[in-house]
Amino acid sequence: MGLTARLLQGGLFAESPGYRRDIVVMRIVGIAMQVFAVVFWIQFVAIQLYDPMSEGIGSLVWQIFDPFVAAGALISIYVGYRRKQEVDSASEQGLTKEYFEAHVTFYGGIMLFHALLWNWIGSRLTEQEMSLHWLWIFIDISVPLLLFPVGRHLAKGAFTKQAA
Repeated sequence: MGLTARLLQGGLFAESPGYRRDIVVMRIVGIAMQVFAVVFWIQFVAIQLYDPMSEGIGSLVWQIFDPFVAAGALISIYVGYRRKQEVDSASEQGLTKEYFEAHVTFYGGIMLFHALLWNWIGSRLTEQEMSLHWLWIFIDISVPLLLFPVGRHLAKGAFTKQAA
């Protein structure tokens, strides 16, 4: 059945009403993750210019970003897990691009989430000076490197095969 015939019969997505909404939501989340990754990277670079000691507004910006980073890490873990399931169920053997991307996304998300929780909760429950500064730098470098590709994957319409 051609595209025109399907459109005339009630649309491309007539057999599954939630299909289009799910795709749109995934794409919006993907675009938001990409924008956040870029804003986060700009903040990481720009803070050295306007608040190098992170004592003023720079510290407040990081506190606002922390919950979004946690949410982005959880989304990355979910996307990585779904991609890992797809790769593991495929008949291909060996190290493929998809295999590598799925595992880096999944395990990178887990590492980012644990590092963030360790330092974020630790700095709130103990003295601010007790948080590991090098771990914050690792988190700040990892966020754009993980969230942007995951956002790009979602924005391209990932997981469309399962939603059908």
